Amino acid sequence: MHVHHHTTLQSQGGTAQFAHNLMAWLARHDVTGSHTYEIQDNASTGQCLSPFAVAEHVRNPGNLADDTAIVHLHGSADWPTCLDGFAATSHRLVLTLHDCRLLTGGCAYPLHCGAWKTGCQQDCPQNLAAHADHSRAVFRLLETLRPLLISPSAWLSRMVREIHPQARIHTIPNAVPESLGPPASKSSEEKRIVKRELGIDAAGKVVLFVAHGGKQAMYKGGHLWERLWKRVKQGEPRAVAVAVGGNAIHRSGDFLELPYLDQERLLRCMDAADVLVYPSLADNHPLIILEAMCRGLPCAAFASGGIPEQVIHEQSGLLSPPGDMVSLAASVLEILGNPRLGRQLAQAGRDRFIRLFQMDHMGRRHLRLYAESPLSRPDRAASRSSNVG
Repeated sequence: MHVHHHTTLQSQGGTAQFAHNLMAWLARHDVTGSHTYEIQDNASTGQCLSPFAVAEHVRNPGNLADDTAIVHLHGSADWPTCLDGFAATSHRLVLTLHDCRLLTGGCAYPLHCGAWKTGCQQDCPQNLAAHADHSRAVFRLLETLRPLLISPSAWLSRMVREIHPQARIHTIPNAVPESLGPPASKSSEEKRIVKRELGIDAAGKVVLFVAHGGKQAMYKGGHLWERLWKRVKQGEPRAVAVAVGGNAIHRSGDFLELPYLDQERLLRCMDAADVLVYPSLADNHPLIILEAMCRGLPCAAFASGGIPEQVIHEQSGLLSPPGDMVSLAASVLEILGNPRLGRQLAQAGRDRFIRLFQMDHMGRRHLRLYAESPLSRPDRAASRSSNVG
């Protein structure tokens, strides 16, 4: 079996990271893979293509040996253009909805707007151009191509069924490698060493914020970081913040901003932290929460999208109503002020990760879906049948 993966970004961000993790798992189970992307971000793997060239690349026999290969699309900067090319291919097509762009007029998440349910005919509150055209084109292509759809969250699967009741949609929760688990020696001294590496107070209580894009990541609540931080700092003077995902290193008092970090350096930040704070206003099934659960770091987050499917409130983390800054800050302070609670939440999160979110769980479900998918798309099979005789 060969699976070709396509992502928007080459290696950065949760979607590209997910695709690379899945490819690595599949390779260990005798499934060959290839990768294309649309935006290069300094990594050295795969091939950069524009959205209209993806299907053409797949059709080229020199790239994919035959039409029994599976094409797994994870993202595109232009879904209508990318999907339109596949009307002329017979490859088995799998789409993972890492956000809502395949259901909306182009926004990653509709937030409080319900216009996606009726084709985005109203004025777009996010000021997207041609939103109705995007919605109409993607709706038509999904109905025509009838790809196998995968959603990491039941929350997004329900949205799919609301406007595509006949869709073949499967919910497969995200996963991260078990190698991201806690270090063998997670002692207080080791934690102080990591804090000194970061140049922060070794006795400080560390609050960790993470989002690709840093404070500019609006869906992920990056613009709320400093407001939350002020509330936390007022309640816990010894608190220190580490905010990861922006463009540069910047320090303002006890608030340290770091750029996008590779996996190893991000894990070091987790080892220094006492709590991950994730004020995302709209999310699907974020990898950063799974990484924290795997690493043994307690989480305080908004109960947005599929996050409550990852974190069980007051069992494996603390959740607040989306946008409720007072509640989320109070949750952070509760964890910082009660180390025993922090350890209990961390252990419960780690146990839940092992039970539900290991790579084997996700990988084997993908393998089964790949194996069970028809060798040709339903519309292609019908077309061939009508031409027989």
